[in-house]
Amino acid sequence: MNDLDLSTFREFGMQKLLNLLALALLVCFSLVASPATADESIESVHDSKYDWTGAYVGVNLGAIWSGSQFTANNVSFLPDSGSYSASITSADVNPGLQLGYLEQLNNNWVVGAEGDFTYPASNSYFQYNDKVALGQYDRFTTHNNQQGSLRLRVGYAIERLLPYITAGVSFASLGLSYSNENLHESYSKTTTQTGWVVGGGLEYGLLTNLSGRVEYLYTDYGKALNLSIPTVDSYIDNTGGATASLYSNVVRAAVNYRF
Repeated sequence: MNDLDLSTFREFGMQKLLNLLALALLVCFSLVASPATADESIESVHDSKYDWTGAYVGVNLGAIWSGSQFTANNVSFLPDSGSYSASITSADVNPGLQLGYLEQLNNNWVVGAEGDFTYPASNSYFQYNDKVALGQYDRFTTHNNQQGSLRLRVGYAIERLLPYITAGVSFASLGLSYSNENLHESYSKTTTQTGWVVGGGLEYGLLTNLSGRVEYLYTDYGKALNLSIPTVDSYIDNTGGATASLYSNVVRAAVNYRF
């Protein structure tokens, strides 16, 4: 790992640490603000009835695997390149926040809605090393900077256990960039993409106003990002560019404070 990579790694690591500390403070504040007494908490553990109705706010932490189908089109500034494509992936820690509302119906079905925000700060790259002009290369990087979603939740309450499915719309700050350090050339584009998300999980009522869960989410942003690369090292290609689609898989645990 060179100095630049190490610096970038440390920068991401520090940012994630600050996010995790903020999430931990929110959990502590929620628990301290809870009006429940110790006797009520103990009683709730032994109470088999659990009401899922109400608003909630919480924190989550998990892992994200981002994937991209990348294609470079009509790239003529490297002698033997032509066009090429690749699948590029990355994995990272994914902290976040969520808030929502659930309504438990008389037949134990539970319906509701949830919004969440996560900070993957995940990058993955593909590098093409030219076979004729040694030392020359193209590097393309996809950036999954931030993700958020608005989803419906539907589940069936089995006392304190709530299996559920969820689906909705997702928003993300995504980017695609090109760089060639030898030639000191770079192009980049960042945009907000809209996609769809689907998943499911298991939530369990720990106390009257506290629940924990594990869940899986799959997100697909469909329409690819397009990056124009018109000139590199005086080679001009009006059709030169790259495209990259993006999808992600998330596995995470969460704690919710219920009002």
